[in-house]
Amino acid sequence: MDKKIKLLRIVTQAEVVPWHLKNFIERAEKDYDLYITGDNVSRYNEVYPYVTFIDNQIYRKVSIYHDLKALSKLIFICLKIRPQIMHSIMPKAGFLGAIAGLISFIPIRIHTFTGQVWNTKSGIGRMAYKFLDRFVLLCNTACLTDSPSQSNFLAQNGFLVKGKPIAYLGKGSLSGVNLEKFDVSIVKDRNVLRKELGIGENDFVYVYLARKSLIKGIKEIFESFNRLAFLPNTKLLFIGPDESNGYLDVLFEQYSNIKDKIISLGIVKDHEKYLAISDVLCLPSSSEGFGSVVIEASVLGVPAVGFDIVGLQDSIENDFSGILVPYKDVVRFSEAMLKLYKDEEKLMKMKVNARDRGLKYFSADAIYSFQNQFYKSLIKEKLNK
Repeated sequence: MDKKIKLLRIVTQAEVVPWHLKNFIERAEKDYDLYITGDNVSRYNEVYPYVTFIDNQIYRKVSIYHDLKALSKLIFICLKIRPQIMHSIMPKAGFLGAIAGLISFIPIRIHTFTGQVWNTKSGIGRMAYKFLDRFVLLCNTACLTDSPSQSNFLAQNGFLVKGKPIAYLGKGSLSGVNLEKFDVSIVKDRNVLRKELGIGENDFVYVYLARKSLIKGIKEIFESFNRLAFLPNTKLLFIGPDESNGYLDVLFEQYSNIKDKIISLGIVKDHEKYLAISDVLCLPSSSEGFGSVVIEASVLGVPAVGFDIVGLQDSIENDFSGILVPYKDVVRFSEAMLKLYKDEEKLMKMKVNARDRGLKYFSADAIYSFQNQFYKSLIKEKLNK
């Protein structure tokens, strides 16, 4: 039997574990001696007893004191564990990981780009964040993106590896979809959960499932849904942690006329159940590496509406598994939402298309296989040098 590969994954916050690493973790026990470090990740000790979780408070925002503290601890972790592979995800984890990996002489250092902070900025801020991403690219021995369109976008901005776009796994995605968990059979119980949430059996449900922040489109979803206020029997399931710094209160006050139609929840357990009771996923995000929630919804037969941006261009096949509209065009976004409400035939066709596409390309088993092969190819390449 092959010896297990010692792998260190670096994340920013604990939520990244269930959001992006869960499917890999559940398949990794036989192949990897797995360590995960990040803010408060030890909360998953009992869930995954075969994984070593190491807390390290990595702030998403810039804080020189806390960043230096996190970097020092990360270097200590690297020197203590001596992993064969170090793999970071999210911008701050990638930057600190790049420095720690270099200082600690980790032989294989990988970062996955999941969306660019600088893409929505201008001036000095754009230049600074772009420089940091270039630093991460140069300091790692290999990099990935989580979607073809993101690889192409980065290539257009000069981010190349040996003259070629950065690689991605399969057709994109960080970890794929667990088809056992995201199974259409849970749709059978949809009316039970709908009743608990105060949603009628015949209500048409739009769902927003993301961080409640400006970059993820909380302003645009309120504006779009408000334009549909005249429709009877519509609800908006508004799910995710509040990262709006108080702006959400402003929106609820501004759009008080639709407040009764919005069911606002924080972080939910088993979010697949909430997707399953919905009709259309709405993701008016400004920045997405791929849009994992889109493919999770798709295997449950829930089409999506999103902006035509890098990442979503891969998870949503326009006019097939969902609808893409011009970036920040709230009028077109609301029109797409309305179209799927009014045109039942089109909605049903998209539901079938979304599910077929999700099953064909984005199963967790397939993505794990791609990732496993990628890691092993890098080790083989390193041994042959």
